[in-house]
Amino acid sequence: MIKVGIISGQETFTRALLEELNRRRGVTAEWAKLGPQSLAEPCPYNVVIDRLSHCYEFYQAYLKKAALDGAYVINNPFRFLCDDKFFNYGLARKLGVPVPKTVLLPSKEYDERVLEREDLHNLRPEIDWSEVEAQVGFPAIFKPFDGYGWREVYKVTNVDQLIELYDDSMMDVMMLQEFIDFEHYVRCFVVGGKYVLPTNYNPRERRYIIDHEHLSPELGHDIVEACNLLCRSLGYDMNTVEFAIRDGVPYAIDFMNPVPEAKPEVITPLYFSWLVNHLCNFVEEVGEERRPTPYAFTTLEQHPAAAG
Repeated sequence: MIKVGIISGQETFTRALLEELNRRRGVTAEWAKLGPQSLAEPCPYNVVIDRLSHCYEFYQAYLKKAALDGAYVINNPFRFLCDDKFFNYGLARKLGVPVPKTVLLPSKEYDERVLEREDLHNLRPEIDWSEVEAQVGFPAIFKPFDGYGWREVYKVTNVDQLIELYDDSMMDVMMLQEFIDFEHYVRCFVVGGKYVLPTNYNPRERRYIIDHEHLSPELGHDIVEACNLLCRSLGYDMNTVEFAIRDGVPYAIDFMNPVPEAKPEVITPLYFSWLVNHLCNFVEEVGEERRPTPYAFTTLEQHPAAAG
């Protein structure tokens, strides 16, 4: 019997997961009920689905211990909690996936514990905005390096506007990124690094358009391959990957969304059903294999005591 624990808010998506998993033979699923945790107490689940640890640190610690106990955690707590968009773009570039030109900016302000003269001597005293403009150009997108849900995302058209927004960004670490003037936009749901649903998406209206012919076979193949490569490399078993297509080239715009919005009224009932069923299929797969979560500590994985 595969035992599944779910950590989430009271959302339609995870309620549907719970019902679907419990309909399947050889699977039992429940809301994980957590109190004080002992190191000596093993995780009772084969698979844990996490939709809330990014909001509550207690769950973060619990999930890493669950992984040590042999549970398969979706998404991997060793990867998810240390990720950021600037790293993602660098990784994509290394993997040969096209990304917009991007510059990371030092935060405008900093924690009161940081002493300006002693601790910030590594920083240049001023930002050369002409150099930043030369590297990215305008129009551009100004956004946090660790943002999600369209938080603090701005389109800027000149240096004065950029400086004004930067001065208001306080302690947020921000990026300036080339704006891709796209002729088509694709948002892909990716499960298990192998199941990919490329949807026709309108980012201006944040609306999904049901259209099964919106990509040519060649472009569809390239996008699916890039999705699987990125998600496997990042260790994400549930993610969305967005592409802005310009002159036939799909630029990866956002692929750090391991807790994607999954309301049926937002993603459409058709895509909601696809996501629920494919995630349940993946849960069955890793549960039957008794597959462990890959550790961040490879030496521990190789140690005979860990194997025992």
